[in-house]
Amino acid sequence: MESVIEFLASLRPTSLMPVAALLLLVGGGAVVWPLVAAKGNRDDVKRRLRVEEQTPQKPAEPAPKRNPSAVREKAARTAQEFYARSDPENVARLRMRLIQAGYMDPRAVGMFFLIRFCGFVGAALATFIFNEWMANADSTATSRSAFVIMFGAAGYFLPGLILSQKIRERSREYRNGFPDFMDLMIVCSDAGMSMEAGIERVSRELAKTYPSLSQNLQLVSLELRAGRSLDDALKALADRLSLDEVRSFATLLQQSKELGTSLSGALRVFSDEMRHKRMSLAEEKAHALPAKMSVPVTVCILPVVLMIAIIPIIVKMTSQ
Repeated sequence: MESVIEFLASLRPTSLMPVAALLLLVGGGAVVWPLVAAKGNRDDVKRRLRVEEQTPQKPAEPAPKRNPSAVREKAARTAQEFYARSDPENVARLRMRLIQAGYMDPRAVGMFFLIRFCGFVGAALATFIFNEWMANADSTATSRSAFVIMFGAAGYFLPGLILSQKIRERSREYRNGFPDFMDLMIVCSDAGMSMEAGIERVSRELAKTYPSLSQNLQLVSLELRAGRSLDDALKALADRLSLDEVRSFATLLQQSKELGTSLSGALRVFSDEMRHKRMSLAEEKAHALPAKMSVPVTVCILPVVLMIAIIPIIVKMTSQ
């Protein structure tokens, strides 16, 4: 280093200022060069930091709320499992009744038990509150308890009564629509369609007039596609519809297949018999109507007629 300084001093021996300036410039360059070389990296870091600062922070997700439908389904499943362990035969009968009423969902049994329990508790609680609010002061605790138990039992059995009413309505629809189903099946058979294809086509045709019957026929079509035999599918249909005509129809198809007889002719004869049976049921109801009307006529109309006939006589006798 000293030799370099002496060499530079020999160039300009009059002053060392240029030498000091040169050394200062070299040292400054050595200090500034790493900063200049790292400028691009710092720019990238600043740009990433700036982008991260501009990116909106996602709000904290609220705690998930409990879904009421999930709670209801869990309660229905628990009720169904409890009753299935305690009385499986009753649960199987109830399941079939729900299917006959149009409730195909497997969870329908649990929902029915849950509704019946809620009806019992709700009716009893409402009656208890009504007793506490509107009851007479002279009423005893026994009468109030009997009143609460009676209305609680009514709330408990009310879903069963509604279910029976829906089964009767569906049975009426099935009985009215099955002869039309048979007529359409005859048309499909005469057109050369197979029984499986005919059932699928007729189920679409009956969707507007008889939606419940159409739904059950579509289920039969799905069972046939899944590989179930026609006889088993029709027997399951008879259980769902609770109609003797469907069982007779299944027996008719089986016998026609075994004996080799004409399917369209057998269907036509069976359809005529079903229509005749439906007309006989209508005539039976019509003939039973006068006997049923005698009770309201006697209770409601006869007292009025007697009053109109007797009161003028009573008034005339009292006036004399």
